[in-house]
Amino acid sequence: MPSFTGEYRHSIDAKGRLIVPSRLRPALEGDQVVLTRWLEVCIAMWSAAEWERFETSLREQGSASPAARRVTRYVAASAHVDVIDKQGRITVPQHLRQFAGIDRDVVVSGALTHGEIWNPDRYAEQQQLMEEGRLEELARELNF
Repeated sequence: MPSFTGEYRHSIDAKGRLIVPSRLRPALEGDQVVLTRWLEVCIAMWSAAEWERFETSLREQGSASPAARRVTRYVAASAHVDVIDKQGRITVPQHLRQFAGIDRDVVVSGALTHGEIWNPDRYAEQQQLMEEGRLEELARELNF
């Protein structure tokens, strides 16, 4: 199964449509996508299969834990299912664009199991954190 990799600069048109980078389309395994709010204030872009796996992991957390209920509610409430059109575009709904602080320009980045759609300034901030030596620190923490 192809994974989401790479970094791409794109823009969203006046109707809220985004051209999915052609190199990410194979990872979508079809033409259906699920968009959700995600960590660090970006939008996650899931293939139908990866969304199903993620949804299963949320369900396995159960509802006894307040943290599990909050995460599930936060992500599921924002979920938007869309289909890639013949021009390779998806519609990013206004509530997700507003959440992520996206007007026109975006960075679409791969995160292996999903893609992420970022406000370029927020993405640059996240990249800067890693470039300031945080990568080595996290690699040690994660036993890479």
